[in-house]
Amino acid sequence: MEREGSLSLTVDGRIVRFGKTLESILGFTSGDVAGKDFSSLFPPGAEGHKASSLIKKARETNAAADATVSMLKRDGSTVEMFVSVYPMRARSGDLNSFFLTVNTQKGAAVPAILTEEFQRMFRFSNDAVSVTDTDGLLIDVNQAWLDIYVYEKGEVLGRNPRFLKSSHSTKELYERMWSDILDPAKGYWRGEIINLRKDGGEVPVLLSINAIKDSGGEIKNFLGIAFNMSRQKELERVRRVYIDSIMHDIRGPLTTIMANAERILLKSDTEIPEPFKKRLEVILSSSQRINGMARDMLDYSRAEGGRAHLRRERVPFARVLKDAALPFEHAGKRLFINGTPFAEHGIPEVSIYADPDKLQRIIYNLLSNAFKYAHKDVFIIYTVTEAGLGLSVLDDGRGISQEEAGRIFDPYYQTAEGVMTGGAGLGLSIVKSFVEAHGGEVWVETGEGRGFKIGFNMPTPPPPPP
Repeated sequence: MEREGSLSLTVDGRIVRFGKTLESILGFTSGDVAGKDFSSLFPPGAEGHKASSLIKKARETNAAADATVSMLKRDGSTVEMFVSVYPMRARSGDLNSFFLTVNTQKGAAVPAILTEEFQRMFRFSNDAVSVTDTDGLLIDVNQAWLDIYVYEKGEVLGRNPRFLKSSHSTKELYERMWSDILDPAKGYWRGEIINLRKDGGEVPVLLSINAIKDSGGEIKNFLGIAFNMSRQKELERVRRVYIDSIMHDIRGPLTTIMANAERILLKSDTEIPEPFKKRLEVILSSSQRINGMARDMLDYSRAEGGRAHLRRERVPFARVLKDAALPFEHAGKRLFINGTPFAEHGIPEVSIYADPDKLQRIIYNLLSNAFKYAHKDVFIIYTVTEAGLGLSVLDDGRGISQEEAGRIFDPYYQTAEGVMTGGAGLGLSIVKSFVEAHGGEVWVETGEGRGFKIGFNMPTPPPPPP
């Protein structure tokens, strides 16, 4: 049965990586051979000289060198192996390491990571590229990788990339990552992650890890490509600060406009001519809409920036539900709660552990969306159990398409009907952010001509002991 292992050497021939397959073939562990000269894996005499000649030939010709040699096993016996030595060079052309394959049979194909096309992409890519063996040990990294993490190549070859792990990366994240990579039907993982530089500084990257397989579908290597998102994250931070500043400045004068409009409208009809009263109502209504949009942008900016901190407390759910529903009492459409027409005193009292302000905002935004699309009726259906809160809102409107439903939580996305009714297109994005901050999830059911149902499930654990 054919068996193939690999190892890596420094430019002066010292072993920096020793694969597990080689451990099983030769009996040595990586700890036994780390830092030793490659010739230590051969019996004294001609075979050791042949091994040294292979390294010299690969160095001088800048090409693969191979030969069948007898390698030393830990028990003192020898085994005949076909060894190929590949010089690994940097973008500048300087030699920085050797990659070796060790096979029990001659005629093994050139590894995919050593083809001319791959090596050209690897060396000159502006993204940070790393290649590991099946044990997760680094075989090579390009210059962009070294620049991002501020290491020298000799410091990282043969190490597991877990030394880049920051406190932001959880065990669950890595379990999901490797589940996807090792899944034969998928074979890759892609997502944002924060790694550490050599000096301890954090680097946000968009990371993609792919399993590289041979023609038989066997995994031979793992390829990591990381895009440095530091500049993008800084621009996002500046944008959030700018939005916060502008929205705060807008809401100040808006509050003054709304307060004065309401004060004037409280005067008797005899004091305000009807045409002026109508104009004041338009001013008040328009100001309230702008204020709502400004609040949405502030809330979304804070949630997106990780500043939507929860203040969980024991809160009467009936009070939160009533406060969220009251603004729609005179909207000209009927509201039903668990099949009963809405009434301030008709909701059973039950307490849950959640952030009351954010929970109220979640329900308010769902109702606002439903009243926007409803013909006549809006329905709230909820359950409160020991497992948590489940709540959905359904309208009797025309519904939306599956394509629209797939984008409904995207920031700033609005259906054509939604655009006509105004708003910033952030209401449902805020719902999703706040629900997920509570550890819950949102969902949608829709079909054109049969209304639009949207809801969430949220765990509401008991408060911690005092």
